[in-house]
Amino acid sequence: MREATLLVRRRIPFYATNPDKTFPTPRGEIPGAGAWISVITTATDVEPIYAGKPFPYLMELSLERLGTKKEETLVVGDRLETDIAAGQAVGYPTALVLSGVSTRAQANEWKPKIDFIADDLSSLIG
Repeated sequence: MREATLLVRRRIPFYATNPDKTFPTPRGEIPGAGAWISVITTATDVEPIYAGKPFPYLMELSLERLGTKKEETLVVGDRLETDIAAGQAVGYPTALVLSGVSTRAQANEWKPKIDFIADDLSSLIG
């Protein structure tokens, strides 16, 4: 954290993958990328350039690499505000798996509506 702070203060570009506050593990949620990013942001007053979800760049690049159409490419994730928001931002069908962070109650309130909601990944593809 110390070295990253010093680099950002020297105007080295500050890139981040995603703002997820937590990361689910079998033992429970632990700090995610967003938690670590917030340390640097607090220490420098510099916001990162996000390369990943929920921003569309990686979604669009993935579509290009896959060579598929939007309507036949499913974005699957366990977090509404990044995974699902990213897919919806670029017009892909989305599937929320409830084995991670977001709950069914949160999913039911989410707008726009999610295309598929599954308990876990195996029930989504099974």
